[in-house]
Parts: sequence; structure tokens; C-alpha cells
Amino acid sequence: MDKNTNNINKDIKKHLLISIIISVMFVVGIPILIVGATNSNYAIMGIGIAMVVIGFYGAPMMWVSYGNKRSLKNVVDAVMEDHLTTVGEIASQLQMRERPVRDLITTGLRKKYITGYIFSGSTLTPNQKEAPKKKISSNRCPNCGGALTEQANGYTCEYCGSHFKKE
Repeated sequence: MDKNTNNINKDIKKHLLISIIISVMFVVGIPILIVGATNSNYAIMGIGIAMVVIGFYGAPMMWVSYGNKRSLKNVVDAVMEDHLTTVGEIASQLQMRERPVRDLITTGLRKKYITGYIFSGSTLTPNQKEAPKKKISSNRCPNCGGALTEQANGYTCEYCGSHFKKE
């Protein structure tokens, strides 16, 4: 499982946990409210009211947010695991309309759940660009500051093992 999948799975689990907790708050808040009202204990009644209000308004919003995260994960999986690259292919595979798929791809790219692709609005193309090479200006590693050893094809850091090509 790659880092991107782990990140989206963590977000989904977090939204699920919050959704469950807020839903339980609603159910538990009702008896707490009743107990506080019958005993004239305004502090307990206030806690019950707060739990009911948070549960009543927060639970639907969190469940919708959780569902949106699941849809995002489906799109990310279609791109990263199934290697689908057009909005039409992904929409067809997931039985969704193209507009929400386009929005979910944009969100996935922005949140770095989808990496290694460039999105043109309708098609994802693999990013063929190389990462910029770090310039060696001294005999020190740009990553860790360790001493560099010169070799036939470049330099190697004695400390962290990074390799750099000669320019």
C-alpha cells in the first residue's frame, strides 16, 4: 500500500469515527436531557441539550462528508490502481456523472492522493518530467551535509548514501 492510499484511508477512518461519535452523542444526549430535566439539574440538562443539538445537526453533515471521502477514494483507486486516465472511463467504471468525477480528480490531485499525473480537464497523462537535479557546489551532500566521494558516474554521500550525477 503506497503513501497516498494510506493518507486517504486515514482521512476516511477519521471521518467515519467522528460520524459514529456524533451519531452516538445524539442518541445518548436524549436520555441525559430527560434525566437533567426531571431532576432539575440544569448542568446535566445543558450537557444533554448540547449533545442533542450537535448530534442532530452534526451527524448528517459528517455522514455526507464521509460519503464524499469514499467517492474520492473510489476515483483515486480507479486512477492509481486501475490506471484509468480519462474522465469518461472513470465515470463509466464508477457509474458516476463526468462533472463530479472531474471535481474529484482535481481534489485528489490537490490533496496529493493522486500523484505522477498531469490533468488537462478531461485526461490524466503521466508526468514525464524529472525532478530538478540538486547542484553540487561544494564537497558536501545537499541532503544531509555529509562528505561526498567522487566516482566515475557522479558523487556518493558517505553518510546518507545519496547519489548525484555529474553536471
